[in-house]
Amino acid sequence: MSILSKRIEKLEGSGIRKIFDLAAKSKGEFVNLSIGQPDFKVPANLKKAAKTAIGNDCNSYSATAGVSKLKQQIALKLQRDNGIKAKEDEIIVTSGVSGAIFLLLASILDPGDEVILPDPYFVVYEQAIKFLDAKAVLLDTYPDFHIDVEKLEKMITSKTKALVINTPNNPTGAVLSKRELQKIAKVARKHGLLVISDEIYEAFDYEQQFASMGSVYKNTVTLNGYSKSHAITGWRVGYAHGPKEIIASMNKLQQYTFVCAPSFAQHALANEPDFNFAPIAKQYKKKRDLVYQGLKDKYELNMPEGAFYAFIKIPAGRKDFINELIKHGVLVVPGSVFSQKDSHFRLCFAVDDAVLRKGIEIIRSLA
Repeated sequence: MSILSKRIEKLEGSGIRKIFDLAAKSKGEFVNLSIGQPDFKVPANLKKAAKTAIGNDCNSYSATAGVSKLKQQIALKLQRDNGIKAKEDEIIVTSGVSGAIFLLLASILDPGDEVILPDPYFVVYEQAIKFLDAKAVLLDTYPDFHIDVEKLEKMITSKTKALVINTPNNPTGAVLSKRELQKIAKVARKHGLLVISDEIYEAFDYEQQFASMGSVYKNTVTLNGYSKSHAITGWRVGYAHGPKEIIASMNKLQQYTFVCAPSFAQHALANEPDFNFAPIAKQYKKKRDLVYQGLKDKYELNMPEGAFYAFIKIPAGRKDFINELIKHGVLVVPGSVFSQKDSHFRLCFAVDDAVLRKGIEIIRSLA
């Protein structure tokens, strides 16, 4: 008899982490366009605030739901920037958005429940749904990676519990407009669905078309955090806002799992909430343009509207293309990591411009 549970044996190893480990062992010999984390420096005042928080002994557990001052600021941010009527007691601070995803899905799903998941998708969703003995029903969004509401409605059954949207999207860079969200909200309202809106890449919105689902549909759990916008992926501070019953259940589960998000990081963010991201957004838009202009004549790809990824179609008949890239010193993530299809690869352009140009040159040469 196996010591391992059937549940854990269902999980597949992360394809992203496999590439991450390969890059870590390579000692810089690859042009690494794979790992989704920002390449800019953490704001100096936030670093200072973290040191101050540690020096002031903010090193113990916080309240499970998070530091009150930080939750108040999150509520104000959601009201001001996202059009969501948020209150402090409708918010939980989590160990990154990945922590929030697990707490949320574990709080709402029973075995056999269905969650509609647009394909391509961020890897955690499919695996977490599977782990909980529920079913991810994949909604094909190829080729433009936006949601067709007629197709969406046909997939809803009596078992459908929730719909996941991720805008700006990882891995495709697609951003859903407010008009698109209103159409989705109409379908969700008709069928009484919970919408899970993952907005962690909100700051990376190059065409100014981002909108929050929670501003048009009340029965939404909004997921967001600071990892990408503040370049603190290792600090693990995310948050969720939604109906009180759901947030209270997530808080109950967090007591027995993550306990709380890192205390020093919460206090640092609470004491240094203001950060002018606009100059960085301009830099990343230039990187986006560099990728699109550099590859559009050789490869099939959509202009990324947000996030910091391009989802690029592999040339026809090139089944071993990812290995070709590796042999030529370029790391990307296979599209199959994010999708039931194996037709694309994800390129992360959150790297130094010189590295990005070198990667584009090699990828062009292999077209």
